[in-house]
Amino acid sequence: MKTKLLLLIAFVFTAININAQVSLIGAGATGSWSVDYNLSDADNDGIWNGTAVPMAGGEFKFRLNGAWETAWGNGNGAATWPTGIADTTPGVNNNIVAVAGVYDVSFNATTGAFSFTGGAPLPVVKLVGTSVTTSGGILMNLTGTGIYSITNTTLVAGNAQFDVDGQLAGGTTFPTGTAINSTDFITVPAAFYSTITINITTGEYSFVTIPPVSIVGDAVGGWPGSTGNPGPLDINQLTSTDGVNYKIDKLACTVGPAKFRQNNDWAVNWGNSAFPSGTGTPGGDNIAVSAAGTYDVTFNRVTGAYNFSFPTIALVGGATPTGWPTGAAGEVDATVLTTTDGVTYTVSNVALTASECKFRANNAWAVNWGNPAFPSGTATQNGNNIVVTTAGNYDITLNRVTGDYNFTTTMSVNQFGDTSFSLVPNPTKGMFTINADVTKVQIFNLTGQLVKSFNNAAANESLSISELNQGVYFAKVTDSNLNEKTIKLIKE
Repeated sequence: MKTKLLLLIAFVFTAININAQVSLIGAGATGSWSVDYNLSDADNDGIWNGTAVPMAGGEFKFRLNGAWETAWGNGNGAATWPTGIADTTPGVNNNIVAVAGVYDVSFNATTGAFSFTGGAPLPVVKLVGTSVTTSGGILMNLTGTGIYSITNTTLVAGNAQFDVDGQLAGGTTFPTGTAINSTDFITVPAAFYSTITINITTGEYSFVTIPPVSIVGDAVGGWPGSTGNPGPLDINQLTSTDGVNYKIDKLACTVGPAKFRQNNDWAVNWGNSAFPSGTGTPGGDNIAVSAAGTYDVTFNRVTGAYNFSFPTIALVGGATPTGWPTGAAGEVDATVLTTTDGVTYTVSNVALTASECKFRANNAWAVNWGNPAFPSGTATQNGNNIVVTTAGNYDITLNRVTGDYNFTTTMSVNQFGDTSFSLVPNPTKGMFTINADVTKVQIFNLTGQLVKSFNNAAANESLSISELNQGVYFAKVTDSNLNEKTIKLIKE
């Protein structure tokens, strides 16, 4: 028996190491949850190492082969640093929290033991000067060896210097140059900058400008100079990394006109009456937003093409019928939630097993939400997997703006007896009727809360739920013979 056990341990150990790759990932390691830092196992013994690894500071994990199927965090949520035992157990492999610094890393993929030694602190680098409106300066993030950056920031006309652990350095040229001494000041024009970088080893710096593009109008808060958009900078600024493709996510829109414009003034602007997509032309008509909702908006500054859309959101993971995404090109998630407003997403009667799952947008991992809490909680971007503790059929809701989600056990439409009640119209804008005399109608929300009731309603009598929010409800109908039936009711 002992020999067999040893052979099994050896087999598992070997399986982890053949063609394997262990990496660090997360804001606290590489500065991003989409970028891995690969460790090395030169001896093929399951001990993965890294030398002089810069850790940005904050939450991170170890993971295998660049995928989330096997990922290690702090076992039982223990906040251990710089040493500890990492765990892959669902629900307890919380993110490890690193202290910023440069470390030698050791990680045992078999036992989970990790250590970070050395710990030379990373410099604190800031952009300061009269061009910076942020009190104390703008903190710059480590984005490469010795390279610190700021992205998508607006500066006013003035001067700038770089502050490295309290030591100031500036230059005499713009937009690029070399910061050498504390008596030089970089003259900076007012602009929106996509990237500002400094190499603290060589002193080389760069300011990259992108023309700011915003969306204005009654549909998006107000025209320039109004209460909702007082200026001088327009409220709804789009972001860009190349000066061509711009976007703004979760933009709350009402019915009304809107337009894109550049540099927070009217010299350059684009419009076209088409909605939700079209091609804006310089000085063109206002975009006629015809349906209220919370949209993701894209705009191409070169072609004028624009689009207002709701992202596709799906539930994925081992708890779902189709499991985790494989990453294959063109893969489309199966358990898709639907929405009428771009905020509240729902899906009904999903069969789940006791395992893990997550929400993600647009069939990709760039935007995803999780939180171990079940059956309800508040999911966060790149949060831990939701741990489904009880298998069953569920109605599921997600608020894309707040991250609030809820899994409610599905109520069968015949749960209270096989009756002939029917409800029309369904979906409803606010008024509906029932095809029989009933003694009681109770309206429940997805959490089981009674939100409205009616007594002694006649057949085809109009009943109103106009004051209720859009979403999915359940109408429990009872007649004089105590026959009952629960009907799913959708309020548009």
